[in-house]
Amino acid sequence: MNKISISWIAISVIFVAGSSGVAAQRTGHAGQIYVKEGARWIQQETNGQRFEVDRNVITVKFRDSALRSSQESLHRNLGTTELRRASTGFIDLRVPSGTDVFQLIDAYLASPLIEIAEPNTLGYWTAVPDDTQYGAQSWLPLISAEQAWDITSGDPSVIVAVLDSGTEFSHEDLGPGTDGYENVWLNPGEDAWSDPDDPATGNGVDDDMNGLVDDWKGWDFANDDNVSSGTFFHGTAVAGAVAAKTNNALGVAGVAGGFGGPGVRVLIAGVGDNGPNGSVIDDAILYAAEKGAKIIQLSLGVGSSSAIDAAVDEVYDNQNMLVICSSGNGGGNSVGYPSSLPKVIAVGATTTSDTRASFSQHGPDVEISAPGTSFLTLTLNDGYSTVSGTSFSAPTVSGIAALMWSLDPSRPNTEIRRILRDTADKVGGYNYNWNATMPGHSFELGYGKANAESALLSMLNDILIDGFEDSLIPGAGGE
Repeated sequence: MNKISISWIAISVIFVAGSSGVAAQRTGHAGQIYVKEGARWIQQETNGQRFEVDRNVITVKFRDSALRSSQESLHRNLGTTELRRASTGFIDLRVPSGTDVFQLIDAYLASPLIEIAEPNTLGYWTAVPDDTQYGAQSWLPLISAEQAWDITSGDPSVIVAVLDSGTEFSHEDLGPGTDGYENVWLNPGEDAWSDPDDPATGNGVDDDMNGLVDDWKGWDFANDDNVSSGTFFHGTAVAGAVAAKTNNALGVAGVAGGFGGPGVRVLIAGVGDNGPNGSVIDDAILYAAEKGAKIIQLSLGVGSSSAIDAAVDEVYDNQNMLVICSSGNGGGNSVGYPSSLPKVIAVGATTTSDTRASFSQHGPDVEISAPGTSFLTLTLNDGYSTVSGTSFSAPTVSGIAALMWSLDPSRPNTEIRRILRDTADKVGGYNYNWNATMPGHSFELGYGKANAESALLSMLNDILIDGFEDSLIPGAGGE
């Protein structure tokens, strides 16, 4: 699969002028955009895909009036060799060694004999992940995950803090396993445990001096140690929805689990064994912010708390983070806390037929929904299990937000939130204008079902528009 990294984005929006003052970007046939990266030209599609331009072959088409002898004469003058001639009149030509493809195309287009001259691209084989149980993950196609992964599959610089019951960080489809990489956040300020699966093998020193000893793989705030002492099935399932390793020939795929390599990383923060402990949630939120997380993932409900309110305000207003929380499984027409907070994205659950799951709490505070039934994800002891609940809809949205920040880490949290809403699918046949003050919002699913591909394409469109506007500024070097 083709993967788009953030490096090309910088090139596409910053028009770098060379000594001649000509920008390293051009618009060609049918408005196609090409970007120069070093010695390579990249064809940049409007749907976010990008392809390297073949430096060895161009294709031309002569006007019907052009004599064959005149065509051959032009080829000789430009040093090209005819490779193939199609019945439609298109001719593939070998580019002379050391010749820039677009210089050659411009030379052909300068001739009145030529109707079309264009480059060719080096493509890729369309693929789906090779995870052995991917075919049973019916929820991923519902959010257009495969199409999203053609744009980005998740960058390890993006950290999603999973505040939950704890996570089996050694799970084969999340931790190091046999493929040599992991999607678990490792605290760079702490020395590694001598046994990476045993917190007791840490050096016993608070290396980063944050008051937590050996928090190399996160911290269990409920038990004040670096490993959850109770069950962590729930947290493992939630973490798997976000970042199970994708295309690693094993198990299942996560929304932002990479593609045969590292994806986004989950920061593990235990906030309760058999149920969430409201007294530590604010501490875990602030810890995650301190450690560089972009997203706080909550699949829980507790009683309202001024301390949690303040922590949410801090990370949303001052740390450019998102807090994403499940709406609750009681089926009623109001969401739980803290998903009811205005600075928290409340996520409801949809079924495999894109309707509201009967258990999903809904109403005016639900912002967006995502699949939450027949949900195959990770479970304990390197296992896999099918589960249901808004607990798994929320990390689906967290994974999409992580993909969005993988694509553009500079984007403000308010923009990520807006795009998630604006690109949601209006499914289920519900009234999305039931409230005049909330246009596009339904009582059942909020603004609709999250769509990963649409969210990323919207961001790419913004990036291309910004780049085009920059090129129009005098002195910016745009063509």
